[in-house]
Amino acid sequence: MAAEEIGSAGESTTGDIMMTRKVYIVTMVQPSEGAPEGFEEHYDAYWDAVDKQVSQLEAKAGTVARIFAEGIIGKGDDALQMIQQSNSGAYKVLRSRVSSGAVFEEFEDTDLFSKVVDWGRCLHIGLINEEVAAEIQGKYDNFTEKRLGHLQKRLEEGILESESALILGGDPNFKIPDGVEKFLVSPRELDELERWVKKTNEEIQQQMDQEKEFAKSGGATG
Repeated sequence: MAAEEIGSAGESTTGDIMMTRKVYIVTMVQPSEGAPEGFEEHYDAYWDAVDKQVSQLEAKAGTVARIFAEGIIGKGDDALQMIQQSNSGAYKVLRSRVSSGAVFEEFEDTDLFSKVVDWGRCLHIGLINEEVAAEIQGKYDNFTEKRLGHLQKRLEEGILESESALILGGDPNFKIPDGVEKFLVSPRELDELERWVKKTNEEIQQQMDQEKEFAKSGGATG
């Protein structure tokens, strides 16, 4: 099914939506320790907006019954604790849903996830031999495909008829099982954060370039 933006579930279809399986997909924005001033403000604003929009979706399409989070190993209290330790913004959104009865499901297969991470790291170490690079790329692609198949199977088996699930992940275009209604939670605060990050990175790069030029000119005159 085509993805719908938040708020697109009209009143005339609310009854039908309530009876179908649904997923609310949220981009997992991570905190950044030591980030330039301004990041935390945008980060907090994003997760506050997510909380508000998910609540709006719950009122229209159904209360979150299950939670799935990419990159999180385990389920239940263990998974929630991992979120609490790594992402305070996401934790605030999930804590209230768990308190209201949502079940934090196991999403990742530990073995597949660790293999994707490790092969991905191998791809970024600056390989020289093309044959080795191609073999590592093939391994990475193979385990990535297996992992995605596992995630889709977990959604297919884990979301029961008429239930709503919340998915936290990195790809809003994540493929979901057939017959499941898909809603993207995409507040304007996400665009604002992405623009801020891009602008800040450009300013940092510009400053670094200026410092290099200054160092060169200083060395030339010295």
